[in-house]
Amino acid sequence: MPSTNFYANGGVINDFNEEFNRDIFPIEVVGLTNQKMDTSFGLLSVCININHTKISDLKIQLMSPDGTTIWLTNRNGGNNGQDYQNTCFTPKGFSGYIHEAKAPFVGEYTPDSRMEYINNGQSPNGFWYLIIEDLHKENIGKLNSVSLKFGKNPVFNTTSSCTVNNANACQCSYPQKDSLLLPDLVILPSFSVNQLQEYSYNDLQYPGQVRVAASIANIGEGPMEIKGSGKWYCGNTLVDSGTRCTNNELARQTILQVIYKKVNGKLVKIYKEAGTLYFDEKPGHRHYHVDNWIELRIVKKIRTKKRVVQKIIGKSNKVSYCLFDTGICLENDNLCKINNVGYNVQNLKNYGLGSYTDCHSQSQGISVGGYDTYGMLYEGQAIQLPKNLPMGWYYLQIEVDPLHLYKESKSSNNLFEKKIFLQKQ
Repeated sequence: MPSTNFYANGGVINDFNEEFNRDIFPIEVVGLTNQKMDTSFGLLSVCININHTKISDLKIQLMSPDGTTIWLTNRNGGNNGQDYQNTCFTPKGFSGYIHEAKAPFVGEYTPDSRMEYINNGQSPNGFWYLIIEDLHKENIGKLNSVSLKFGKNPVFNTTSSCTVNNANACQCSYPQKDSLLLPDLVILPSFSVNQLQEYSYNDLQYPGQVRVAASIANIGEGPMEIKGSGKWYCGNTLVDSGTRCTNNELARQTILQVIYKKVNGKLVKIYKEAGTLYFDEKPGHRHYHVDNWIELRIVKKIRTKKRVVQKIIGKSNKVSYCLFDTGICLENDNLCKINNVGYNVQNLKNYGLGSYTDCHSQSQGISVGGYDTYGMLYEGQAIQLPKNLPMGWYYLQIEVDPLHLYKESKSSNNLFEKKIFLQKQ
């Protein structure tokens, strides 16, 4: 039987130089004859060894022979984490999620994306590529080795029996009313609670900021899906795709929300005008972002005789997101627990409906039970605090769809709030 383990040496990870740069390391896979990657055989694990003095600078991806790319780990490790030592990524890592772990990450972890997207019917043979981007200056490192392991039963089943071609399996709460399969967007508390940090004004990189992660899950009955209209604008002027506007920003495309409706045993699509998207040129991104996806706020609540007044102390610009599934809610997993209810295949109608592997200009989204995560060190995940802010208790707020552009089954749960204690700035 041919080997199912494939190894490659690495090389230098070049430091960030203010330009788009990727270090690409090939791994050749040969000899896996008569095999296609699916739920019965496919990629079991990816293991890496890296020496680096600040691994939260790094975004690491894996590209398969057909070009499918998944995130393994993106800017994890906190402020001072060093090295990946014998770090392996599997669809359901025994040691937990990589974003919740601490450097040097010895063990087996669930990556920052869904590995089942790799096992998509393609042949495993050919060149695979480990892609590493260093996104900040002054810290250097080296990839010592990378290995891929293939075998039986590579992934758990997260596909839905409800599909466009099998609409009879789709469930909706109000079939006699409108039969719409609507999304329901919520913030997953565990991400934000575990990645929340205040930085003093003496900090060199994030002076006077509160940085926080946000993970948006879809616990509705239909996917949160958007479609490009094909119309690109600079302001109100219709232009060609890729046009650079007078403000030096790239043109924005108007987008439509795709809503699924069950009609006579079939799923049909309804289109609702929504927001806009644009190509994000920043290092670590270089894909399409949906505008105004979340807003971060720090507020002070003041109780008067008649009511509680809310004063905004600081807030982010409305943060744009690339919408795709970085993960899916699983059984026996507290990640998708909200108000003591765990969401997974057992209680989500149409679980797994939708498939969004990347952030394209024409289509992106979040499947039923899927979630999309931005870590606290990503661009935009910060609230600037005013100088001389008194020490005390405040509230962190994260709101999904702050402009109310998208139709959901429920929008009253779009706001996440947590009481936090801030030090004197």
